[in-house]
Amino acid sequence: MLRRLLLTLLLVTLVSLNVSACGTTPSQSGTQSLTPDTSRATGSPASTLTPNGTSTPLQLAGIAISMNPSNFGAIACGTTVNIVFSAQISLASGGSGQVSYTWNINHALIPGNVTFSTGQTTQTVTYTLNNVAIQLTSTSAVSASINATSKGSAPVSANVAPTGICRLPGPFQVVSIAMSVNPSSVSSIKCGAVVNITYSATVIIASDSNAGTVSLVWNTNPGHAAASIAFAPQQTTATISITLTEVSSRRTNFPRSISITSTSPNTVNGGPVQPSSQCHT
Repeated sequence: MLRRLLLTLLLVTLVSLNVSACGTTPSQSGTQSLTPDTSRATGSPASTLTPNGTSTPLQLAGIAISMNPSNFGAIACGTTVNIVFSAQISLASGGSGQVSYTWNINHALIPGNVTFSTGQTTQTVTYTLNNVAIQLTSTSAVSASINATSKGSAPVSANVAPTGICRLPGPFQVVSIAMSVNPSSVSSIKCGAVVNITYSATVIIASDSNAGTVSLVWNTNPGHAAASIAFAPQQTTATISITLTEVSSRRTNFPRSISITSTSPNTVNGGPVQPSSQCHT
């Protein structure tokens, strides 16, 4: 019985010694670092990006601008159209990143930016003016330019504006030519005196037209003299004159009878007219 008790005590002692040798369970408290382990990283260090988003700053070569429509000559006055401005921004070297630009359209500044991908050397940006009512004054009211900025360079495009004027509904044609003469009479002029006689022609064209140039020919009896009148849009009348210097006499061709004829855009005759009466002795 005593022997069995001693063996039991020995066994308990051995078990206790074995547990002490194994140690205790580790603690799960504490914080974990968010910094990646770079001890095994390979390759070059990361590049520092410039403000335009590329390690190679973008150098601008230039900027060109265009508009559509560029000529209002075929557009009826009062028509509403969309005007599209396009600009091509060019790089002088490679790289990728963002370029800032600013439109100047009808004296209003409109900012924007465009991103170049690697290998791209040109980018096109557009701006649209919607629902523009085209009038006779539109060519002087619509204009645009654009500038871009990168790496200290800021090229500016040329200013673009439309040409031509919108079309009015009236036909460009001569309706009539009215003539007058000054002096209207030579009765107060002494025969043999030198006198200047001015013949005037008032040309009337159709209303509400874009007008143009009327070509004319004076019939100075004898002889002919070419002339022309440039009409502005919606202008309907204009006057042209010719002055003849003569020696007054009682001959049959004094004072002379003068007429005028339009040859373009259509043919209309004016006159003839001449001062009345005769010179006195």
